Amino acid sequence: MTIVPMRRITLCGLIGEKDTVLAGLQDLGCVHLIPLRQPGALTPDDPVLRRRTETAFRHLGESPYQLRPFRLATPFELTAVVNDIVANRARLRQLRDRRDALEQRIATLEQWGDFRLPPVEDMAGERLWFYVLPINQRRALDRVELPWQIVGKGPTVLYVVIVSPDEPPVDVLPVARARTGAVALSDLREALEDTEGDIEEAEVRRAELTRWRLVLGLHLAEAADSDERRAVAEQTLDAERVFALQGWAPAGATARLEAFAKSHGLALVLEEPTADDRPPTLLAPPDRVASGADLTHFYTSPGYRSWDPSLVVFVSFSIFFAMIVADAGYAAIITIAVALFWRRFDASPALRRARVLLVVLSSTALFYGVLAGSYFGLAPPPGSFMARFDIIDVHDFTAMMRLSIGVGVVHLSIGLGAEAWVNRAGGASGGLVMGKISGRSLTALGWIAVIWAGFLMWLGEGGTVATSLVAPVMLGGLAAVAVGGAAAQANAGWGKRVLGGALALTGITKIFGDILSYLRLFALGLASASLAATFNALAADIRDDKAGIYVLLSVLVLLLGHGVNFALGIMSGVVHGLRLNFIEFFSWGLTEEGYPFRAFARRATGNEPAGGTAPAAPPQAHAK
Repeated sequence: MTIVPMRRITLCGLIGEKDTVLAGLQDLGCVHLIPLRQPGALTPDDPVLRRRTETAFRHLGESPYQLRPFRLATPFELTAVVNDIVANRARLRQLRDRRDALEQRIATLEQWGDFRLPPVEDMAGERLWFYVLPINQRRALDRVELPWQIVGKGPTVLYVVIVSPDEPPVDVLPVARARTGAVALSDLREALEDTEGDIEEAEVRRAELTRWRLVLGLHLAEAADSDERRAVAEQTLDAERVFALQGWAPAGATARLEAFAKSHGLALVLEEPTADDRPPTLLAPPDRVASGADLTHFYTSPGYRSWDPSLVVFVSFSIFFAMIVADAGYAAIITIAVALFWRRFDASPALRRARVLLVVLSSTALFYGVLAGSYFGLAPPPGSFMARFDIIDVHDFTAMMRLSIGVGVVHLSIGLGAEAWVNRAGGASGGLVMGKISGRSLTALGWIAVIWAGFLMWLGEGGTVATSLVAPVMLGGLAAVAVGGAAAQANAGWGKRVLGGALALTGITKIFGDILSYLRLFALGLASASLAATFNALAADIRDDKAGIYVLLSVLVLLLGHGVNFALGIMSGVVHGLRLNFIEFFSWGLTEEGYPFRAFARRATGNEPAGGTAPAAPPQAHAK
């Protein structure tokens, strides 16, 4: 169990020292604060400057070229730096919009060639209007009353010019007018080249401004910390000359809190959580399975008095993913991808945890794929070395159904067993049965007996011997569920207890439905294997001892087919692998939901960045 035990803390001090105490507590970063009064509205000191600073920081962070940052102690004038960065952002946006417009104009005009329109005065007030008309609509020109001329012809279109002092009606031709403009194609290309140069110069300036990114980031972090301190200051209990605050802290942090209280002259009270308290949940699983905690928090946060399912989720998700992908070739692709991007996962602790999960997922999928004897839908040759490990036949419906249901029985039994252990002493979960075991615990044990009895009866295919041996276990399990449901109605009358026991038995349809849900492991694994084999057969039929274009088509079918099947396998493995944990498993093994521990901690550390490789060089300035 890796749910960190909590202690309630109460700090009291002089009101004049509250700001100093909150700043120190934020530096300590180990307390989840409890509001003691309703906070008021909180507005930043300068919301306009804050928004502009955030925009400037994002602009620098998105720069493709990052120069070595200034030291955090470098003096700077915030408003001037932010204005410079925002102006660079606006200039880049304006230049890119101009480039896009020029490229569109050039693409339209390239069909007509490079020409210059004569002045309107030289044409007696007449103007030229350009249209690209499909050849199959050539007869539409016969209905045009204005002077017109076909000036060019393409494979499928006619290039038509209409002469008129004013723009022709919209319906003069069944196509819209081509927006060529009055600027020659060569002039547009020169303008585009100049604009590209201006963009490069703006990017060079942006790269120079990225040297301020850490300083701006620190400023924003300090502003956020200041906002949080002001918000917390409005949630403390103030009375005349003293203030008080409360919160939850990990048991291992009490020594630091005592030292902090002593150094600031504060009164500190440490208390164990009572039965009525709901402390926050802080999971601390081993580093190797820490990604299991990330997966758990993605869906819910277990209650403080519940248990940490991180390890079970980590292992079961890996197994479910492997059974759904069901191919060693696809698993090898994942393994290679993880190896190629190995160093990129060092960017953050979250990515390092994700790397561990990916390694376990790919390894488990590779192992299961070898046991299933599937390599991109191909089976190893009979009698070969790899054929020795082919012990799972995904096309054997009976065996795979038993395997999938067995996995579900084991998975739910683990959750129910943990639920029984956590609630063994009763308390808020319900009354005790004969003073030894709680109602919820007895119910969980009863369900374990029921699902195992039902599973064994199914394996025995309803045989007399199997039924006679297992049926008493199932009946005993149902009795335990009923007694446990009745005992959970603490301090209730006999009528409500009998009703509680009867209602508990209605869960039999849900638990067997949830177990049958694990058949998706078999169904999706079979679908993946069948699709792979189908694409292989289709490619072989196209080839069929033919050469030339048929070989290319066969390769394209293999690449496209296996690419689609690989993507579907990955998505199915993730979605359904997590679903079996979050829906089926959590509904029986994690019945108490909590809320996560959020430490009142400082975002701005003020540490200098560690040395590393030199940043990428910015583009050279464009010389006009």
